[in-house]
Amino acid sequence: MKNREFLIFSRLASNPRGKVIGLVLLLLLVGLSLSLAAVANAQEPLEPPSTPDGENGSQLFADRCANCHGTAGEGNGEMAGDLPMPPRDFTDQAYRRTAVPATMFQTITEGRLEAGMPPFGATSSNPIPEADRWDLVATVISLGLPPETIDDGRIIYEENCLSCHGEQGMGDGSEASDQETQPTDLTDLRYWSSRSNEMVFSALRDEGIPGHSYKLDDDELWDVTDYSRTFSYDYFDPQAALEPIEMAIISGLVTNGSTGEIVDQGTVTLRAFTTDLEEAMTETTTVQPDGQYRFELSNVAPDLVYMTSVKYDDLSYNGSPDRLSRSEPVLDMPIVVFKKTTDPGVVSIEQVHMVLEFVEDRVMVSEIYIISNNDTAVFVGETGDADDGVFELALPSGAENANFQRSFGSVSNFLPASEVIQTDSGWVDTVPLRPGEGGMNLLATYDIPYEDGVTIAHPLFYDAANATILMPDVGISVLEGDWIDQGTQQMGAAGTFLSYARSGLEADEELSFELDGRVNRANRSNTASVGTSLDGDSITGMIIGASVFLLVVVGAAFTVRSWQNNIPEAETNDTEQLLQAVANLDDAYAAGAMDESQYQKQREKLMRELAAMW
Repeated sequence: MKNREFLIFSRLASNPRGKVIGLVLLLLLVGLSLSLAAVANAQEPLEPPSTPDGENGSQLFADRCANCHGTAGEGNGEMAGDLPMPPRDFTDQAYRRTAVPATMFQTITEGRLEAGMPPFGATSSNPIPEADRWDLVATVISLGLPPETIDDGRIIYEENCLSCHGEQGMGDGSEASDQETQPTDLTDLRYWSSRSNEMVFSALRDEGIPGHSYKLDDDELWDVTDYSRTFSYDYFDPQAALEPIEMAIISGLVTNGSTGEIVDQGTVTLRAFTTDLEEAMTETTTVQPDGQYRFELSNVAPDLVYMTSVKYDDLSYNGSPDRLSRSEPVLDMPIVVFKKTTDPGVVSIEQVHMVLEFVEDRVMVSEIYIISNNDTAVFVGETGDADDGVFELALPSGAENANFQRSFGSVSNFLPASEVIQTDSGWVDTVPLRPGEGGMNLLATYDIPYEDGVTIAHPLFYDAANATILMPDVGISVLEGDWIDQGTQQMGAAGTFLSYARSGLEADEELSFELDGRVNRANRSNTASVGTSLDGDSITGMIIGASVFLLVVVGAAFTVRSWQNNIPEAETNDTEQLLQAVANLDDAYAAGAMDESQYQKQREKLMRELAAMW
């Protein structure tokens, strides 16, 4: 739901080096935007094609604007702190009185790149249609207009204005024909789109209306101006939007993704979450013989996020989360379950990224496994009991301070993988592996003593298409052997990095490489840029940086091709996995597996991403 332009800018602006790059990018985008705006200004109408609908725009606002401007338009959205300028507070009375709808429409269309706001018009990577942009204008006006102001303005209008302007504001009241000039048609969209309330107020106060003897004070004039504008748009009461939804239906079909057959029995659980990810409601129902389930709800909060799940063959499966709409309070939420498989041959490793850091007399290693299940069934481990182990992995001899994290479908959010346990022969992950390419990412971190050389080696238990090594250029090299030297790359203030790659590792083959050399103190500054601890954010940042770096510098076609094939698309399933990630994070914190500051930081990060998706 976020625009590509906003994502680029906000991510660059989050670090000092990125701010410089972001500024250059910003100047380029501003120049492009201005040139395109010159064309757009000649084409865009200064009035809406039809009466804007504030309620219709409210859903768009929640999807595309609230992450910065806040759900109530107060400028306090989850991403507000990431912007170079504070987002506009639409509830500010001064803004409501001075805002010109045509200018608001142009701002939505063209963006304000200097403030971090992307365009939503034709130049956007995800444009909003013209009529919907005008609906957004109506929503923004509504957010700053209390319903009691509308009520007060209506009374003043009926007592002082209705006889000339008419019940519908069309200038056809009972006394309209008696006036020297035709009363203004208050439904005229061009009239209102080109004027602020302040312009109208000033005209009424300073110039008056010929032949009209009303005596209104300033507060009354402001109120009747606010009300009169509602003839040009459909007012959306933001407070009414918080009222419960009286009746709603959530239903869906349960099918087996392995066989395509309908699942005709089982218990479905419906859970509702607040925007703070607190569980607000839990209900259960049974699957009917036709595979359908159905929940009938009454008086539910309008901002809840719903997720359904069913237990099938001792495993729990979730549907994609969704929200109810006040205008159409019906959700279709299908659930897909799968058969089980105990065949390890369905598992493959698409990529192993290895990032090395040299700190004091140790080499710190981060290995990320991008794992696929190439079957249509869930892999539950060779014994059939996931608790015995599903995905097997090993660490090199002498590895210390082992730590494991996981993410689903993305390498941007790693959370503690408390389900990875140690066995007599190594380590196993006990989470069942769902079908799909790159559906699970495991991050293993450890450190090994280092002086002037060391061999890092451990077996791989599954076929691995590609493996890569990324390390700062501090005087240490990889003795190539099976590894192909991909050369060096200067990465700005981060320094120079070396990369190596190989492909086609078979199950039970050893992943091995030999490091040689001592840290060159003249190049020691390279290590500072990658961090000196196994902090989760530092490691994750390195992994993401390594992935981007490899796309740029690794010349081997197999590496580029493999990575392109494994970039996860933004699917609704991502939301489901993020919700599950939050639940896992809460469990890990409750079990004492992480300190509070790390827990709060990671939970806040996940909540921002979820809020943006929702």
